[in-house]
Amino acid sequence: MEIKLWAVNNSANQATGSGPGGGPLITVAICTHNRAAYLDEAIRSVLAQIHDDTELLVVDNASTDNTAQVVRQFASHQPPVVGIYEARPGISFARNTAFLKARGRYVLFLDDDATAEPGWLAAYQQFLSHPLSTKIAVLGGAVHPRYEAPRPRWISAIENSYDLGNQAFCYGRQDSPWECNNAYHREIAIAQGMFDVRLGPVGNALSYYEGADFNLRLQDAGYEIWWVPGAGIQHTFHANRMNLRWYLRSAFATGVSAARKRLKFAGGPRQRAILRIGRLVATPFHCLINLAIFLVLYPAGKPAPAVGALRRAMRAAGFGWQLLKPVS
Repeated sequence: MEIKLWAVNNSANQATGSGPGGGPLITVAICTHNRAAYLDEAIRSVLAQIHDDTELLVVDNASTDNTAQVVRQFASHQPPVVGIYEARPGISFARNTAFLKARGRYVLFLDDDATAEPGWLAAYQQFLSHPLSTKIAVLGGAVHPRYEAPRPRWISAIENSYDLGNQAFCYGRQDSPWECNNAYHREIAIAQGMFDVRLGPVGNALSYYEGADFNLRLQDAGYEIWWVPGAGIQHTFHANRMNLRWYLRSAFATGVSAARKRLKFAGGPRQRAILRIGRLVATPFHCLINLAIFLVLYPAGKPAPAVGALRRAMRAAGFGWQLLKPVS
C-alpha cells in the first residue's frame, strides 16, 4: 500500500471546531485518475465556494499524466488544496483513502470531470448544520449533464440527468443518489467498512454500484440516506462515450455489477441458487424481447427508445453472464 501526502493544508480552516479534532465540517474530496485536463476546472469550481468550514482534498489514484502538477499549482491558494497519492488503482480504494485522510465530519465526493454549480457547497453546509435526522449517513444532490459534443438523437434528453426536486426527503431501501455527487458521515463510513474495493471502476475498466452497495449496507445497519435540494453539479459526458459501442459496453458492465450486488445481498446458498436459476431462465427472454423492440422502433424513426431497448438487452446479458460465475 502506498499513500503519500504531497501538499499539506495549513490554512485557517483548521480551527473551525466543526469536525473531528477541531477540523472542518466538510471535506470535499475529488478522486481522480488521468483526467488532468478536467481536474483544473473541477477544483476551481469548488474553490469558488469554499470557506473556513471546508477543506479540499484531491486523491490522485495512480495517475500517469500531469495530475500531480495540476494539484500542486493550487498549493499556494488560500486555502490550499490537499493532495494525496493512492497507488492502488480503483475508485473504491481512492474513496476509502479520502475517508481515512479527511479531517471533515462529512466527506463530500465530486467527480474529477464535474463542476459544482453555484450554491452547491452552501446547500450541503446548510443541510448538515441543521440535519433533519440523527441517523443520516449519506446525502446526495442533483446531476446535470454537460455534453462535450452534440448529443446524438439516440441518447434521450433526460437520460444522463438526475434531479429529484426542491424538497428534502429520506430515500427508501435500495435507493440512493448518484456517486458523482454525494456525501458521507466520515466516522460512520469508516465504522461500516467503507467501499467494497472489489466494486467500482479501475482505470478504464467499467464497473458500477460501489456506491449502491455501500449505501445498502448502511441502510441495513439502520442509517438513512437523504436528498439535498439545491446541491447540483454539472457532469461531463465525454465525446468518446457518445457512440453506440461504448453505450452497449457500459450496459453490459452495468448488468454484471447489478448481478454482483444482487448475489451479495441475496442471503444464503439456497437464496442465491434460486436467484441464479430464475434469472438465467429469464435472461434469454429479456434479451430477445428487447432486441425485438429495437428492431421495430429503430426503423420507425424512434432511435432513443430503440437504443434504450438494446441497452436493456445488453444489461440482461451482463447480468446473466455474471450469474454463471462463482460468487467472489
